[in-house]
Amino acid sequence: MDVDVVVSDEFMGQISGDLNSRRGRIMGMDSKGKLQVVKAQVPLAEMFTYASDLRSLTGGRASYTMKFSHYEQVPQKIAQNIIAQAASTRNTKRKNESFCFWHS
Repeated sequence: MDVDVVVSDEFMGQISGDLNSRRGRIMGMDSKGKLQVVKAQVPLAEMFTYASDLRSLTGGRASYTMKFSHYEQVPQKIAQNIIAQAASTRNTKRKNESFCFWHS
C-alpha cells in the first residue's frame, strides 16, 4: 500500500519507527505548511490496526491515507508462518468434522 502520514515534526521519529516496524519502506518526506507528509510503502497485512495505533502515538494529531500500490512476494519467513497456520487450521477442521451416513 502507498501510505501518506500527515504529522507535525515532534512525532516524526515515532512515525518513522512505527512504519519501519510494520515492514514499511519510507519513500520520502514533504512539507505541507507546518506539517510533514511521510510517504511510505507498507504491506496491507501490517496496516489493519494503524488508525488506532497512529491515534495513540500522536494523541490524535496525525492523519493518514492509504491506497493500493502493487503486489509483492511475501518474505520466506512470513510465508512459512502463513503456510503453517493454514495447515493447522485445515487439520483442526478435519478433526471437528462429523459425518452422517444415511442408510436406506
